[in-house]
Amino acid sequence: HNRNAAQGRRSPVEQNPNINIGSNTNQALRLAINTAQFGRTFQDRSHVIRLVPRTGLGQPTADAINIKNLNVRGKRGNIVQTFPSVEYDFVPTRMVINATDYVHIQWTGSNTHNNGNPAGDGQAGDAGEGTGGTDRHNMVEISSSDVNYPLPFESSGMFKNATIFWRSFATDKGATYTKQDLAVAMASSGYFGCFEGCAKAAKTATTALNNLLNNAPASFEGAVLSFPGSSERDTIYNYICSRNNNFTNRSQKGKITVKRTASQ
Repeated sequence: HNRNAAQGRRSPVEQNPNINIGSNTNQALRLAINTAQFGRTFQDRSHVIRLVPRTGLGQPTADAINIKNLNVRGKRGNIVQTFPSVEYDFVPTRMVINATDYVHIQWTGSNTHNNGNPAGDGQAGDAGEGTGGTDRHNMVEISSSDVNYPLPFESSGMFKNATIFWRSFATDKGATYTKQDLAVAMASSGYFGCFEGCAKAAKTATTALNNLLNNAPASFEGAVLSFPGSSERDTIYNYICSRNNNFTNRSQKGKITVKRTASQ
């Protein structure tokens, strides 16, 4: 990339060039450019995002609906090991929506996370739960943000109150899909597609879900849902990832606030 008139190279990139800053004295400043390093890529952090058509949402005006993305960020490890990234967290951690909004809950993960020496900017290691080198997530409701114990389905409201417009799992069950089925799929990261009545039913499974989600999928295309509001007050749903919500120094919690609806 170095300019070389003898070889016919007219690159605008020069080794440590002197730049005239326009003063009357023609004072020059030197830039620190090493042409041997200039064209190198040390870390490829490019990502591919695929946008798909809004089909199958069950609404004739689907193009006019706001669809909010509820995902997961960060990577496996403690705060030092993940630097300059962050530890696992839902994103957005606190989502505020209208009752007319849709929410697409989804996440991605890996089975080949490698944070060995020299470990880049942080320390080597991948502190976390479950099989080393793997990412796993799920979503289970809690009663409030200062609680770390999931609610049983019978006492929950988040998925019980949700309306399902699209799901990536248990499509063989059709219109008989229930809110209990949805809660099971979210808690198992799609390892189970439903509680009963589908090909991947929890009730009839021959292989149990590992309690740390080790045999669950690393990535989950999830579902598109809406949550009803109240005319009296904001409606709040809190949730955690049961695997990564560490009681000592790491938490993976989130909150959805459905804004109060206008009185009829």
